[in-house]
Amino acid sequence: MSEVHLSIGQQLDALGLDLAVPEGHRVHEATVQLVTGLEGDVHVAHRPIKLPLQEPGSVPVPNPVERRVITVVAEGQRISPEQHERVKTWLRVNGIDPKKVAFGDITVEYRMRGDQPGRQVIGFTEFYESPDGHREMNARTLDGALTFQRWVVQQVPIEPDPTWQGWPKWHEEIAARRAERERQAGDDA
Repeated sequence: MSEVHLSIGQQLDALGLDLAVPEGHRVHEATVQLVTGLEGDVHVAHRPIKLPLQEPGSVPVPNPVERRVITVVAEGQRISPEQHERVKTWLRVNGIDPKKVAFGDITVEYRMRGDQPGRQVIGFTEFYESPDGHREMNARTLDGALTFQRWVVQQVPIEPDPTWQGWPKWHEEIAARRAERERQAGDDA
């Protein structure tokens, strides 16, 4: 069976698409959502085709897709018992056993396309367990449990810390601590 190659314009013409363009105007840009398939079969929706394409590619530089990484808990970060319980509860409601989470960063990552966030995943380091539920030793280094990076789709976002007073208050506290350290350094001299 041979393929028939028709331009998008020819296919749109065959659909009977008609557009009244005022005299002296021309189509500067168009976006087409292409859906293909045979009658009675599943249809496939393809990526939107935007014309004209900018050369050498259709994605501008810098790429407008923004990758965001939110650190829920940083490796080595000290957290209060209340914060620890909040994080454990959040992990559980997202299907993650907190007992299997190793020390390290716990993050939420996603891509922003314009003002639309994409799929959000929780990233963390998990202890590897044998089928009988025991942590495996890292056979290469023999200095701890074997771990691996794991990503789970976030079903429930973590709520903001109820004790958080906002960035202005945080910057104020940091500036006050810095001033106090400088004052103490001056007194010691």
